[in-house]
Amino acid sequence: MQFFYTDPQTEFERMIGGYFYVNALGQIEPGDDRKFTQFLKISKVPPRTTVYIDSSGGDVDAAIGIGRAIREHWLETTVGKCLLKHDNSSEFIFKRDYQPGRCMSAATLILIGGRIRLVLKGGQVGVHQFSFRNPTPDAIGHSQVLSARIAGYIHEMGISPEFMALSASTRSDEITIVTEAELERLKVITGGQTTVVWTVQARRNMIYVRGERDSIYGHHKIILNYLKESGFMFWAVIEAQGREHELMNFVPVELVVKNEEIKIDVSSRCHRIIEGMYVNVFVNLSEAEARTIAFSDSVGIHIRGSREAGMFLGIAPMATSDGKEQLATFFNVLCS
Repeated sequence: MQFFYTDPQTEFERMIGGYFYVNALGQIEPGDDRKFTQFLKISKVPPRTTVYIDSSGGDVDAAIGIGRAIREHWLETTVGKCLLKHDNSSEFIFKRDYQPGRCMSAATLILIGGRIRLVLKGGQVGVHQFSFRNPTPDAIGHSQVLSARIAGYIHEMGISPEFMALSASTRSDEITIVTEAELERLKVITGGQTTVVWTVQARRNMIYVRGERDSIYGHHKIILNYLKESGFMFWAVIEAQGREHELMNFVPVELVVKNEEIKIDVSSRCHRIIEGMYVNVFVNLSEAEARTIAFSDSVGIHIRGSREAGMFLGIAPMATSDGKEQLATFFNVLCS
């Protein structure tokens, strides 16, 4: 497999962000996972770069290694190709040619490594059983081990186990093209954002409910927290993506609840700190405010440059549908 990295072509592209991408093209050969890891290091590929995939498949072990490297480096994946056009007339943004691609067999294991996963219009994702061309007793034994590795990897990447079953149901000399709707159902592709995952956790004398989501706008967490000493607290963890200054200094800061019908201005009482690639925002809440959040359909945080600004930084409202029971129980137990 060949890897090609392209970074922003103009100062304007660098300023507005994005425009970093990798093309991963061709057959996956043994050792390509080590080759890819070295490629990322030498090319200094930044987090959130999109890896475009156009491959008929190949070595499963290498594909799993590439997929894991993609996840560990916070990269995104798209089936297709992204090529620079040579007839660029703009000095601000160079034109790109986005072409559909094929992601077949073992290449799907690279695709599911992406934190955000897409298929360009016209692209194809195909699956079948993994097999050896010249089966021997040793190869058959390795096949059993490899099947277990694939199943474990699919689970690790957060993909439905039905994806493995779908592959196993198609003979190795055939291919099943999976529809976009089916890919979404199996969580193979995410669209622009992943489903919010809600969990209840406890540590350091505090208990909290956390919603976590990945999207094209970054990795975000919203936490409804309770500390014995100070009561309820709202805590937002926002991947800054180079906008630390704005996230730390812009006002107003508003909690947006119930699909933005309710806005709570916390500009004067929020505390903001930078930790690694994240900006953390802390807000002490009244019991009434905590109740509003705990029983809302969604919750987010908007940080804007002015009250008139139409655009915002922060976290777009996260749906609480998968966390309703955790949020309600959390609040009711503490306030009963």
